[in-house]
Amino acid sequence: MTQVIVIGGGLAGLAGAVAMADAGLQVELYERRPILGGRATSFIHPSSGERVDNCQHVLLGCCVNLLDFYNRLGVAEHIDFHKEIPFIDESSRVSVIGPSSLPAPFHLLPSFLRLKTMGIRDKLSIVRTVAGMIRHVARLRSTGGPAAAPSPTVAPSPAASHSAEPSEPSPAASHGAEPSPDSMAAWLEAHGATKRAVEAFWKPFLISALNDELDDIDADYAIETAVRAMLLNRSGYEVGLPAVPLGDLYAPCIDYIEQRGGRVIFNRGVTGISVHDGKVASISLQDGSSVEAGAYLSALPFDVLCKLLPQSQTSDPYFSMLDGLSVSPITAVHVWFDRPVTELGYAAVIGRRIQWIFNQSSRHAGAFSADNGGAYLGLVVSASDDWMKTPRQVIIDQAMEDLESLLPAVRRAKLLKAIVVKEGRATFAPRPGCDALRPGPSSPFPNFSIAGDWVQTGWPATMESAVRSGYHAAEVLLRTRGVRAPILKPDLPAEGLMKWVTGLRSF
Repeated sequence: MTQVIVIGGGLAGLAGAVAMADAGLQVELYERRPILGGRATSFIHPSSGERVDNCQHVLLGCCVNLLDFYNRLGVAEHIDFHKEIPFIDESSRVSVIGPSSLPAPFHLLPSFLRLKTMGIRDKLSIVRTVAGMIRHVARLRSTGGPAAAPSPTVAPSPAASHSAEPSEPSPAASHGAEPSPDSMAAWLEAHGATKRAVEAFWKPFLISALNDELDDIDADYAIETAVRAMLLNRSGYEVGLPAVPLGDLYAPCIDYIEQRGGRVIFNRGVTGISVHDGKVASISLQDGSSVEAGAYLSALPFDVLCKLLPQSQTSDPYFSMLDGLSVSPITAVHVWFDRPVTELGYAAVIGRRIQWIFNQSSRHAGAFSADNGGAYLGLVVSASDDWMKTPRQVIIDQAMEDLESLLPAVRRAKLLKAIVVKEGRATFAPRPGCDALRPGPSSPFPNFSIAGDWVQTGWPATMESAVRSGYHAAEVLLRTRGVRAPILKPDLPAEGLMKWVTGLRSF
């Protein structure tokens, strides 16, 4: 019998499978599609024949577990890190945030003060707001709040997870705790952020990082994300961009797992999960067969998981609280031109529908690479609810209108083709109070652990969160076999003044 079956070949499932294969377990991974990577992958577009990423995915220097995963696979060299973040405003002015020799949390301050996108009053409001974020984190740590210690549904830290089993959800969490009254928009207003500071700085960063509007983002999530990425460590903010199609980053998983005695099975979706005597007994596949293993790791979306379980099991508080989670969409627009239209490698966009521009010509080889005289741009809009029911041609027209206003060279270029990719269920929505609805990796069944960026990881729905969840779910199953070697990597340490402000060396 197979030792472990992993359900789902997204980042969470791949991370868990690779970690368990490294630990010596025989792993079989079942993926319903013919590709790996889940929502962070690439595919051949059926009408154009182009190989495109479903959406541009980036990572930050603080994504230590994602980088560990790439290092295991030997693909970390395909991530190009950038120390400067360009912003382009409504007047096509470009400003850059970058490092200085100052210690954290002041390392970005000189470039921030030089931004052309805001006035001095707006910049001072951001300084005050950042100071409030630091006080907020320090207060949470001193009082044992969310940033200081795991809540009842939070998975333990790597150190704690080897001395105790992950906590199960508390009764309050199981029935859905009262949401916090603080959205990030309300918190920013209460701390004196100007409208321009919100529009030109907080929106581009936080909506992209958490994939929701500021009115709907839990303030604690947003504050912890900002502190972790921009303030805690001098390298935490650095932007990592894949230099190859996303699918190339995951292809090595197949050999990696097979060389360690396992298998990756494509086009075999799971249609049911059988439970017997308090344990998962088998899974049913779309071809009508069923397979068994000693243990199982699910890396399915939360709503899909509940549909596959026996109805008698979904009333368990661990699963029933998932009904309170919701989702948020992302839309990507891929456009190809007959000539170069910008020298920027990427840029955050202020005051337009599109939020980020990624110049794929400067990274990917091919007919539209910079060397071949063409241009290929990837445009991203997070929290794109308005575009979910909008016709694709209307989206392309609106994106082109934005591009023409931002990049004058677009007006002289010929649009050769355009592709719109809508991810309606891209991430879980980080609504106020949603932390109480995110379960830990230990399910009610001792041989069944749960992974996914929606599982309680201490992070919002990011690639880092997905890998952290896969690693932690693997730790849970390994402990049932008496293996307690740590897999999760500690976060970047606090540096400079931040290690004294937060009172700890890690976040």
